[in-house]
Amino acid sequence: MGDLLSLNKSALISRNKVLKRLFIWGKNLDYRIKFLLVGGLNTAIGVGVYWLVLICFGVNITKPESIELYKIYIATVIGQIVGLTNSYFWNKFFTFESKQKSKAEVVRFVSVYGLVFLIDYLMKFLLTNFALNQIMVAIFTTFVIMIISFVGQKFFVFRHRKKKEEEEKEQEQV
Repeated sequence: MGDLLSLNKSALISRNKVLKRLFIWGKNLDYRIKFLLVGGLNTAIGVGVYWLVLICFGVNITKPESIELYKIYIATVIGQIVGLTNSYFWNKFFTFESKQKSKAEVVRFVSVYGLVFLIDYLMKFLLTNFALNQIMVAIFTTFVIMIISFVGQKFFVFRHRKKKEEEEKEQEQV
């Protein structure tokens, strides 16, 4: 039992060292680049969880026509929740380097993504009704949603970052 605890402790220390190095490396990156990296990570995690849930349901993912609709809905919701949770923490601490402990920040984050999802689905619904190529619709809506999400997080969710940057510039001038 003692060996297992020491193994878990060393794994935790190793993980913390990796995260610390990642955050130190990230300090030199522009927050817009960080936002894109985090967005890619969120997408990979959300899609991965979506497929994992479908596999746990026993769905044969090579035959999409056989998938029951309710399983798709459940997998989508779980994937979105995991992806959004990941997004909140990575954007809070890595992208926008927020130190604030605020329930209001979480509410603002959820509000921005509620709006983002609404706009995303409305755009896809409207553009699909014009019989446009689905790949082009997906690329266009992703681009628009990414901009809306970035603006919402920078200026609404994690808006105190601007004050932090101004304080840092003032300290550099002194």
